[in-house]
Amino acid sequence: MLIVGLLEIIGELARIVSFTFRLFGNIFAGEMLLIIMAFLLPVIGLIPFLGLELFVGFMQAIVFSVLTLVFASMAVVAHDGEHH
Repeated sequence: MLIVGLLEIIGELARIVSFTFRLFGNIFAGEMLLIIMAFLLPVIGLIPFLGLELFVGFMQAIVFSVLTLVFASMAVVAHDGEHH
């Protein structure tokens, strides 16, 4: 039983680490895109990329929220027949 408990803890920590790397990777890639485009385009040409970066950030926030909700609902198990 101890091994099962340790595996559950590792699984929960792996979810947190994967969320962290996913968000870091998306933010880092967006910033790199903006920096590269800043050297290649005039200032007015950056506006579409700033809008794209805001859209991607908004979508990542939605995905992060939904996945957090799904994982939280999976962690809370309702037992049939036990109504309070």
